[in-house]
Amino acid sequence: MHNCNEQITLRDRLLKAIPLVSTFVDSSKLVHVAILDNSGRILYVNQTFSTCLKVGCEEMMGKSFIEFLTEPDGVTLARLLSETAVSTDQELLLNVVDIDQAPHTLRFRFALVDGGLLLFGEPPLDKDQAFQDELIQLNNQLSVLSRENIRKGRELAKALADLKNAQSMLVHQEKMASLGQMTAGIAHEINNPLAFVLGNEQVLKRDFDELMAFINTLGDALPEIATHSPRIHAEIIAKAGEIGLEYLAEALPRKIAANIEGLERVKQIVLDLRNFSRLDEAERKLCDVSEGIAATLRFLGPLLQEHGVTVDTGFAVLPQLLCSPGPLNQAISNVLTNAIQASRPGQTVRVSTQMNGDWYCVEVADKGAGIPAEHLTRVFDPFFTTKPVGSGTGLGLSIAHQIVAAHNGRIEIDSIAGSGTTVRILLPGTQHDKTPDIKEEIPHGT
Repeated sequence: MHNCNEQITLRDRLLKAIPLVSTFVDSSKLVHVAILDNSGRILYVNQTFSTCLKVGCEEMMGKSFIEFLTEPDGVTLARLLSETAVSTDQELLLNVVDIDQAPHTLRFRFALVDGGLLLFGEPPLDKDQAFQDELIQLNNQLSVLSRENIRKGRELAKALADLKNAQSMLVHQEKMASLGQMTAGIAHEINNPLAFVLGNEQVLKRDFDELMAFINTLGDALPEIATHSPRIHAEIIAKAGEIGLEYLAEALPRKIAANIEGLERVKQIVLDLRNFSRLDEAERKLCDVSEGIAATLRFLGPLLQEHGVTVDTGFAVLPQLLCSPGPLNQAISNVLTNAIQASRPGQTVRVSTQMNGDWYCVEVADKGAGIPAEHLTRVFDPFFTTKPVGSGTGLGLSIAHQIVAAHNGRIEIDSIAGSGTTVRILLPGTQHDKTPDIKEEIPHGT
């Protein structure tokens, strides 16, 4: 209200500052009069000007006068307004545009009076006015078409970029789905002979233990055999020395145990493959996300060793989650990979699960370089990456974001440049009758 009163006062002062203006300005049918403040906003127009533009006087109040000019003339007036002094002898032909985009050429004189600009305009006495008006109208139409072409060009470029992004995502998802099917097939093929060999090793251990029990019984009888049959006793002792019975009795149990341990490890890897490779499973089911995280961390073991990074885990006792396990494993893997690659040798990545209200939360925190504030709004954009050229595709977080969004969840990121990053994957929690046991802690450095 205070600003409006100031504008009215300035208008009144301007009208009173010029003799006779205030008495005939409103009634003039020929002269187009406007009063502008020093920023070019309209404080006053007379009825003749209002009629020319087909816009009510009150409606024009406060608007920029440049809005009612063609683009080139708008630039000219803006330059004039920026000057500290305007000659009262200066005349300009300006093309004003009415509400129907029809141009009207007026010859203007200007005067700087009491902090404002006073404009007097009248139609030029030009025989070629019709031709000039048509030329201006065509120029104005050309400007409109040019702006429309620019707008449509931008829309087309955006649509093309979106199409390329969608195509890249689709290709990536197809590759991951194919990889999941292939990995699941390989895991299945390995699992059958593995189960056979592991079973045989366990039988071998049992039989060897029984054989060693027999040999020990025979050893207990050696003194009596020596008494009754020295020759047989000597042959037994010689054969035991020949085959290294004492060494075999000590070494073979360790070797069998090591074989079984190795086969159990392969069995776990096959199980991890089967769990992690379910990338083509769109059907949602109740799953233990912590098991998926544990399997993912085992697969990321080589990456952890390469970067000299350890992992600290804290898995809470949580209800099972209704999710698509394969894609969710991929999303978590992408976040973990970024955290590991952002960390320096000797640093630790913290992975934890907890319930935040009704939300199942997977939190991954690192102490790496962090993300600059200006990049935080772009981290989910496809192909955006801060890694060196050739070190990343820029799809990891984008894919993770899509997968989590498909689960009606969200990803939150807190980051301070130079102090590390915390990424939280939040998913709607689903209760289940059976609560899983507390999950194993993944050893540091895995």
